[in-house]
Amino acid sequence: MITLYRAFLVLLALVAGLMMPEALGLPKDSQYTIGPGFLPLIMLGAIIVCCAILLLLDLKDKTNASVKKESIPKMLLYILATALLIFCMEHVGIVLSVAVYIFSVIFFVERHPVFTAAKVSIITSALIYAIFHVWLKVPMTICNFF
Repeated sequence: MITLYRAFLVLLALVAGLMMPEALGLPKDSQYTIGPGFLPLIMLGAIIVCCAILLLLDLKDKTNASVKKESIPKMLLYILATALLIFCMEHVGIVLSVAVYIFSVIFFVERHPVFTAAKVSIITSALIYAIFHVWLKVPMTICNFF
């Protein structure tokens, strides 16, 4: 019998595989830096490989997983927060949206202290901005309203 965990891994690998032709169609390099297709191709490949490894490890283990009823609200909050992140990235800005998403998930969903949530959120957002905007010269704003 296939578990929910195994079904999720197969579904995730299939979605990544379906996105692979689009990533292959993008240029992998540009004049001075990597192209827009480099990171999606690497990330999709990593997702497929990791899903395959996790599926093999799970198949080696003979136990069946199940979803506890008390974890369903947390899962719905994750889905809602991720949907809001995708919407806000377009209309608010990538860096601010990611910062609010990380803070919200750590503080409201996982129930960690506010200082820990703020620290992780700020550091992660700063690293994303530094890597993509400063180092790779990807045009992005912290917030679209300023």
